[in-house]
Amino acid sequence: MSATPVPFLRSTLYGDEHDLWDPAEAFHEASRLYPALGERQAVGIARLAASPSLQRLTARPAHPNRHLPGLELAPAWLPATTLRDAIELRRSRPPGPGEPLPLTALAVLLRAGYGLTGRGGRTAPSGGALYPLDLFVVALEVAGLDRGVWQFDPLEARLVSISSDVADLSGAVALPELVEHARAVVFLAATFWRTRFKYGLRGYRFALLEAGHVAQNLLLAATAIDVTALPLGGFYDARAESLLGLDGVDRSVLYAVVLGGKPA
Repeated sequence: MSATPVPFLRSTLYGDEHDLWDPAEAFHEASRLYPALGERQAVGIARLAASPSLQRLTARPAHPNRHLPGLELAPAWLPATTLRDAIELRRSRPPGPGEPLPLTALAVLLRAGYGLTGRGGRTAPSGGALYPLDLFVVALEVAGLDRGVWQFDPLEARLVSISSDVADLSGAVALPELVEHARAVVFLAATFWRTRFKYGLRGYRFALLEAGHVAQNLLLAATAIDVTALPLGGFYDARAESLLGLDGVDRSVLYAVVLGGKPA
């Protein structure tokens, strides 16, 4: 059987007006690893090994904003459950009417998503342990937490107040009905230099992969504590970044998880 002609496949999938130059394909090719280019592609790795200042910078990777007011999260842990049960029961669905999200439940989710483990690592794997992500919480109905935009500091188990303005949330989402009954939305944002200085274009791939790891942690943890959760990729980047106070270049939103409260 002959292979499907590429031009036919392209027009079937993308339409007749599809440009032969595809930015996604171009990036994928540019970020490939090749044995013959190993020395060139390892420049960042060598720079890190030779630079004490870079080593100090990456020893505690985070963007904590400790100069801003915040709220320390009380110790809160996942209940005893099996991974099998969480995987079997996990479903993606938008929140419906119900009670507010308890602050303790939000603390559980943030710690499970990207917090510290008992051994000093993080709950999600990261290329080179550089942890380029930051979690932002748009709090709408969280019992014990003011409405506003908060950033999670995983090193101090603390929420940092970024803004009290959440009015633009629905305008930042392609389908506003998905956040109509949201109690909170957790946005996953990347500071790209924190991984690209070492891994170049490949570092951008690593940031995307890491966002997937963190989102799955959040979703499975939400299942374990009976909180509705919906992964969300349909947002308007510039509007979401404006809401969170990000520049959209060095720091940009990659993913989001919409959270409900306890069922009514």
